[in-house]
Amino acid sequence: MTFEPASPGSSEWLRQALAFSRATGAPALACAAGLRHASSSPFTLGFAPPPAPQRLGLVEVAMLADFALGGALRQRLGRTRPLPTLSLTLDLTGLPDVAGARTLAEARDVAVAADGIGTAAGAIRSGNAVLGHCSATFAVPSGGSQAELPWDRPDPPSQDNHRSVDLGELTPAERALFAAARSAEAVGRSWCDQVVGTAMADEDGTSVLVPSEVMTNRAGAVQGGVLFAAAARCGAPRDGARSRLVSGTMRFLAGASAAKPIVLEPAVEHTTRRTLFTQVRLWQDGTVRAVAGLVHRR
Repeated sequence: MTFEPASPGSSEWLRQALAFSRATGAPALACAAGLRHASSSPFTLGFAPPPAPQRLGLVEVAMLADFALGGALRQRLGRTRPLPTLSLTLDLTGLPDVAGARTLAEARDVAVAADGIGTAAGAIRSGNAVLGHCSATFAVPSGGSQAELPWDRPDPPSQDNHRSVDLGELTPAERALFAAARSAEAVGRSWCDQVVGTAMADEDGTSVLVPSEVMTNRAGAVQGGVLFAAAARCGAPRDGARSRLVSGTMRFLAGASAAKPIVLEPAVEHTTRRTLFTQVRLWQDGTVRAVAGLVHRR
């Protein structure tokens, strides 16, 4: 069986991204998407040009916002400062076009409170167009440290400097990432959205996400952008109507492990002819790990 994505260039990019993730501890999906530092004033993250994947979906946008907002706070507090995400909000007029390298998240407003809370807000842009806005709240621990994220640095190390992972060295989760990339390219979908979509299944009105280590952050918990996108997928209209996410806020109550399934339980709060308001609760081991409030537009 081969795990090569549809194009050789994508295969080499993905093998280097996994090597970069292993070497730096940076989240694998963010490395695969090509997340990179774009500016320090204001703090801005974007995506690498080809051969990085240029088709972006909600997972990529949620990760971009989360890391840009946290990075802006770390720019003030120190790049090794742990900042657990407490809440993440995205308000979107649409998703980026296929030119991923033109998509940026600018974090312009940062505030830190004396009681250990930090907030940041900014805009998501594609070229000259504003696609929406993002904001987040983080816990600011009094101590502790962790390795720098490569895209937090104004002079980040190059992904090209790492030896590509051999196909024979891939873990089962990494092989699944290759397979998802191949199928995503075949249907014109983002790699990361495909990874999350293929890990989800509907069961009796709920959805189940079976996470893997490629979906985790540096602490080993499932990355917030993955949970956000999974909740948005679960909370979308189920009548077959096409829709898009207009607004979403996720509160992260506790870390979710990649070792066990996550059950997503949607509850419709209100509907109009074109708008659906939904709450999605994410359960693991009998405990609510996160709650999302979502607005979808048909």
